Amino acid sequence: MKDAVLAYLNETYHPRAVFLYGSFQRGDQDMYSDFDCTLIVDEKPRKHDDTVICGVPLDCFLFTAAEAETEDPDAFLPVYGAELVQDDGVGKRLQSRVRDYVHEHERIDDEEKAFIRAWIRKTVKRAEKGDDEGNFRAVAFLWESLTDYCFLRDRFYFGSKQTIADLRQHDPAGYALFHRAITEKTPEAIAAWAVHVIRE
Repeated sequence: MKDAVLAYLNETYHPRAVFLYGSFQRGDQDMYSDFDCTLIVDEKPRKHDDTVICGVPLDCFLFTAAEAETEDPDAFLPVYGAELVQDDGVGKRLQSRVRDYVHEHERIDDEEKAFIRAWIRKTVKRAEKGDDEGNFRAVAFLWESLTDYCFLRDRFYFGSKQTIADLRQHDPAGYALFHRAITEKTPEAIAAWAVHVIRE
């Protein structure tokens, strides 16, 4: 499967670098998986390719070599821990730039942490009322909670998929609280997850 995709990508785009990430990098792909990758090319005929190869849809983003050198590193976060499948040097430089960016931005100061904790406490208290505004705030907290969980632990937020996987592996008690909160969506479940998020 991987060889078929790489053959298609090389024939279609002649990439200078191919980054592979997601389930196909980890080796835990299933029937719902797509093939996540980023290409660095000289000429970009499109921004994204979702072609289906051997029954697997691509989720492939394309950037020019010039973009890889000049665009905000935030646009390339998936390459941080990606497998560099092929490279002429431009991919290694980009990955290094992204890693430097992440290490410079994974910590927030204590004042910002205090603000996040206070906002979460206020939001959870307001959600107890059970009216539309309270319910909206509860949903807003759930939406932001994984980001806050990371920031309050001096970790960079790489998106929900990566953070949930990290929770499941490294913080099973936290994962259980998170899962209950997003599944039940009750004030009690959300409050329990919130207490875990803001724990010092």
